[in-house]
Amino acid sequence: MHRDPVVDFLLKGISQLGEAYQNGEQGARERLMSSCQSLFSHLILPAESMLMTQWAHPTHNAVIRLGLDIHLFEALQEDSAGNKDDAPQSQSTSAIAARTNPKTEPALVGRMLRHLAAMGTVRETGPDTFAPTPFARALTRENFRDSVLYIQDDYQSSLSQWPDFFRQNAYAAPASSLETPFTYANGCFGRMNYFEYFGRCAPRMGKRFAGMMDVWSRDRPKWFWDGYYPVRERLVDGASREPLAVFLVDVGGGSGHDLQQLLEKFHDKIPGRLILQDRPEIVQIADPGAGIEKMGHDFLSEQPIKGARVYYLHSIIQDWDDATNIRILRSLIPAMRKGYTKILINDYVIPNEGAHWLQTSLDCELMSTLGARHRTEAEMRSMIDAAGLTVKGIFRHPLSLDCVVEIEIE
Repeated sequence: MHRDPVVDFLLKGISQLGEAYQNGEQGARERLMSSCQSLFSHLILPAESMLMTQWAHPTHNAVIRLGLDIHLFEALQEDSAGNKDDAPQSQSTSAIAARTNPKTEPALVGRMLRHLAAMGTVRETGPDTFAPTPFARALTRENFRDSVLYIQDDYQSSLSQWPDFFRQNAYAAPASSLETPFTYANGCFGRMNYFEYFGRCAPRMGKRFAGMMDVWSRDRPKWFWDGYYPVRERLVDGASREPLAVFLVDVGGGSGHDLQQLLEKFHDKIPGRLILQDRPEIVQIADPGAGIEKMGHDFLSEQPIKGARVYYLHSIIQDWDDATNIRILRSLIPAMRKGYTKILINDYVIPNEGAHWLQTSLDCELMSTLGARHRTEAEMRSMIDAAGLTVKGIFRHPLSLDCVVEIEIE
C-alpha cells in the first residue's frame, strides 16, 4: 500500500498539536479537533460514510431521545448509594436499568448503552458495564434536555420537509420568514413566522428553544472576556453614574444568560442598570437572577429605554433578512445618545473560505426556520450603513467563531 502524503501531513500536524495541547497552548484543542476531523474524513470510505451518516447518527439521536424519557442518564450518574456528587462508578446494565424511570427492560437498556458507547456518549468499561462521559452527565441538565427535545421533537420536521418545500419553491432559498420549511411543516405557512408561532401556538417550544440557546452560548469565549471586546475601556469608562442610568439593554436576550455571565464577571463594577428584553412570553418564563430587570418588548418597535450606554444584540441579526434588520437597527436610533451610546452586534461573520461546521449547520437552520442567513463582513457593513449607522470596529477572539460589531450614530 502506497504512502498517502495527505495522511502523512495530517499525522505530523496532529502529533505536533498533541504536544501543544498537553502544554496548554491557547487554541491547540480546537486545531487538534479540526485536524483529527480532517484525518477521519480523508480515511473513511464512501460506504462507511453512508452508514455513519444514515445509520449510526440517526439511531444515536433516537437512543438519546428515548434515554431522556426513561431517565437513563440520571440512572447512569447515580452510584449504588445514590450519591450524585462524587464521580460516578462503572455500573452493570441491570443496575442501571433498575434505576430507570419508568422501569425499562434490562435487555433494551443494554442495547441502548452499547450504541451510546459505540458513538462515544457513554464509556464501556468492561463486559456489560458502563459509565457516563461528561456529555452523558450534561444530558441530566434541564437546558441540555430541552435542547434535545427542541431539536428532535420540534425542529426535525422542518428538515424532513426540505424536499417538498424546495420543490415547490423552485429550489431557491426562502425569501421570507413567513414562508420557510418550518412554517410549511407546522401549518402556518404565510401566516406567522417562527417566533410568532412560539407565542401563539407553542410556548413549550419557545422554552425549549431558549434552553438550546443557553447551551449554544456555553463553553465559548464571551464577548466581554479579556482579549475579545475591551469592555472597561470602551463601555465602563465614561458611562453615566446617575442613579437610574441604564448601562446595557439585552435586546432579544432570551433567558438572560448573557447578562448573568456579564454580571458574574464584573459584579458591582457595572455602572448602571441591566435590562433583559424579549417577547412577553419569553421574558415571562426567564429567570435571569438578582440585579437584572425584565421587560417585554418587540424589537421591531421603537426602543422604550432611552440613552443606555449599550444596546446589545446577540444572535439577533442572523435571524432576519436585511430589510427586517434595518428596521431593528433603526428602532434603536431614537433612543441613542450621539457620542455615548453604542450598539453591539454579537454574531457569526462567516469567512469566504473554510467556514466551520458550527457556522454552516447554523446557517442551514436559520434558512429552514426563518429564511435567514449568516453574512460576510462586507454584507454586514453594507446592511449597517443602509440603516444609517456606522461601524466603529469589529472585534474577534482567537478561540471564537463569532465577533462583536461596534456601531454608533454619526
